[in-house]
Amino acid sequence: MEPTPIIPDYQGRCLTGLLGVVGRQSGATDDPFSDLGKALQGSSATVLVILDGLGAGQLDDRTEVAPLLAAGRLAPVMSVAPSTTVTALTSLSTGAAPGSHGLVGYRFAMDNAILQALQWKVDGRDAQQRFVPEVVCRVTPLMRRGGTGVPYVAEKRFETSGFTKAHLTGSAFVPFGDPEEIGTLVERALVDHAFVVVYLDAIDKTAHQHGLELQFDQALSSCEATIKDLRRRLHDDVAIVVTADHGQVDVGPTTVTMNPTTLSLVNFMSGEGRFRWLHAHPEQRTTLLERVSNELQDSCWVYSKRQAISLGLFGEVDDDVNDRFGDVAVIPFLDQFVPDPTEKKEHRMRSRHGSLTEAEMWVPLVVL
Repeated sequence: MEPTPIIPDYQGRCLTGLLGVVGRQSGATDDPFSDLGKALQGSSATVLVILDGLGAGQLDDRTEVAPLLAAGRLAPVMSVAPSTTVTALTSLSTGAAPGSHGLVGYRFAMDNAILQALQWKVDGRDAQQRFVPEVVCRVTPLMRRGGTGVPYVAEKRFETSGFTKAHLTGSAFVPFGDPEEIGTLVERALVDHAFVVVYLDAIDKTAHQHGLELQFDQALSSCEATIKDLRRRLHDDVAIVVTADHGQVDVGPTTVTMNPTTLSLVNFMSGEGRFRWLHAHPEQRTTLLERVSNELQDSCWVYSKRQAISLGLFGEVDDDVNDRFGDVAVIPFLDQFVPDPTEKKEHRMRSRHGSLTEAEMWVPLVVL
């Protein structure tokens, strides 16, 4: 039996609303983040820590690994569609749904190319000149406060990336080479700023390589230690808010299999294994949708582009963003992935994300 997909509520308790709440510290009872607003009342400053790849369910299953985070949990927050880093972090930084900001997946169609947005490459080559990041992202990020850029503390390797330029325009990037530097960098930033963001990607990177086993727990424990050090260093009236961009499922090499005759209708693919877009050959869209729907009804949600947009998966979709999607979305609800023949290293990943399952769509919200 097909489960019910988690459809993002972009006006509700979703990543799109988080920065606004941190800024205004609202405690209104009708606010979907009223608990967060109340928890922040009286704070002189806020540090937002983003743990890439930590789902609410994964934290709930590991309270003994991260007792500090577990003790500060509020109700979880909804990610976006697809539940992937590029799209979710951009929705967090802009406050906009994917259909508005335009970074609609890990890999998406741009003109006659497929842009791999995390590394900002086309066919393995840097594409920052061909696709200017600040133009591809169609909504200005909310990364300025009081006329100055919000300090964004992250690994140095991200500083000049196209994705950073796209979703963090206006911020003040603060690079670190060693996580042990984070506490000092945050302390310095708080001298002149009341809001600082810290981004850590160790959990997601570890999950992709090793799944949700011992190494995942070790990565979570390491992030907990970094946050514990922050809490020890900072004044009591500085709030620490912790969230994530998406969760994970441990898929391993289990693939979704389509009939070769069905695959012959596919011109190329975009997206990723847990939210795969099929781009049909001309005049084959209807046939492709019918065949894929019949073949994969026991393992995947299958939607045409029109159906996916009508369901509200991406919020309101601007005309300029519409062509960035494919023709048929294949979204596994079982622990499987849809391989793209052009992605030769894709099978190496253990854990994945992108789909609309609870494990991938709900992320934690913690206040310390």
